[in-house]
Amino acid sequence: MSRGLRRLTRSIALRVALVTAAGVLAISAIGLGLGWLRSSAALEQALDNTIRAEAELLVRDFRAAGLPGLVLAVEARSRERTPSAILVQLRAPDGRAVAGSAALSGAPSGLRGFATLDTPEGPFRTLGLGVAPGFTLLVAAALGDVLDTAATLATTLLVAGALAVPVALGFGLLAARGLQHRLRGATDAAEGVMAGDLARRLPVTGAGDEFDRLAGTVNALLARLEAVIEGMRQVTTDVAHDLRGPLSRLRQRLEAALARPRDAAADMAELEGALAELDGVLATFTALLRIAQLEAGPALPREAPEVDFSALVTTLAEAYEVVAEEAGKTLSAEVAPDQRLRADAALLRQMLANLLDNALAHGGAHLSVVLRPGPVLEVSDDGPGIPVEERERVLRRFYRLDRSRGTPGNGLGLALVAAVAKLHGAAPVLSDAGPGLRVTVDLSGARG
Repeated sequence: MSRGLRRLTRSIALRVALVTAAGVLAISAIGLGLGWLRSSAALEQALDNTIRAEAELLVRDFRAAGLPGLVLAVEARSRERTPSAILVQLRAPDGRAVAGSAALSGAPSGLRGFATLDTPEGPFRTLGLGVAPGFTLLVAAALGDVLDTAATLATTLLVAGALAVPVALGFGLLAARGLQHRLRGATDAAEGVMAGDLARRLPVTGAGDEFDRLAGTVNALLARLEAVIEGMRQVTTDVAHDLRGPLSRLRQRLEAALARPRDAAADMAELEGALAELDGVLATFTALLRIAQLEAGPALPREAPEVDFSALVTTLAEAYEVVAEEAGKTLSAEVAPDQRLRADAALLRQMLANLLDNALAHGGAHLSVVLRPGPVLEVSDDGPGIPVEERERVLRRFYRLDRSRGTPGNGLGLALVAAVAKLHGAAPVLSDAGPGLRVTVDLSGARG
């Protein structure tokens, strides 16, 4: 037995098909019995109605012409008999047949109502009526045609059920192969992910069925898993690349301090410089961990507290206005009132602070903070700006323009801004302020 056939025989869909076929067969058997009984009863009832109607005609002749008229009518009916005709017989009080068909001679004496009578010509449905005192009128019709019709109907149901079984099995096998194919694709994708191919995804047929919806959910999970793992790899690479320099300088500085003669003042200066270097390294680690937490952590819950973003921007702008004055620069703020949203206030404050720090460090003499209805946040400066081809790169960790490498910083400020914006369903957009740089964050998606 081939591997594919073994899989097919163990398929849930095949087992369902077999159970369905068995159910179809059982239902057909039940339908056979019920169909035969109901059709027999219905046809027998129709035959009884026909016999009763014929009997009523004969009774009418009896009432009109008495017993002699009834005898004549019975004889006339008997002469008209064809193989499919109704049989009639009139019996005297002693059970002797006065007129009519001899085929009904086996009917019991004194028959009243309907009964089934077996004769050499086959079964007959027979009705007995009392007419003149002691006389009995028998009216009968062959029951064989009724039974044959019921049997034919039952056989038709049986044949239909028997044909439905292989049809159900055939469709079951097709469904099993289709299901096996789709599950095989999902299994291959899962095995690929486990083997390290994080870009693999479950196949989607586009039918929009339950499998496609499940595949879409799993693919979203795999995409998030890929982003988390790639983020961890990127953090590891960034740490190894960008912290090697500061740590190497720190080691060289300490080695140089150990190599020279002890001097309290010089040693104190070296220790303070080393601490400052370590503070920078720790700040970088803290920023990296914060970004990783934001990118890998859960989405902002819908029940997040409502934040008065207008008040937050106003407060932070007033604080940075003093900082800008101390740096010989100016900061203007234009804040639309009553702009509220569901958000993390601490993270929004950190995002705006990073944008202002970036503008103070790399911008020109004038900074601007604008909060428009939406809310939409804009921070701009009149500095040299950022070339178009560099704008996407500066949102990455540790990326710095060549002209900025001589200024303090670790290249993580805008990366943290991007992470906070993404958590709130937004993305920073960098554009030309003419001159300078404008960073726009549309937070309308998080509005309460």
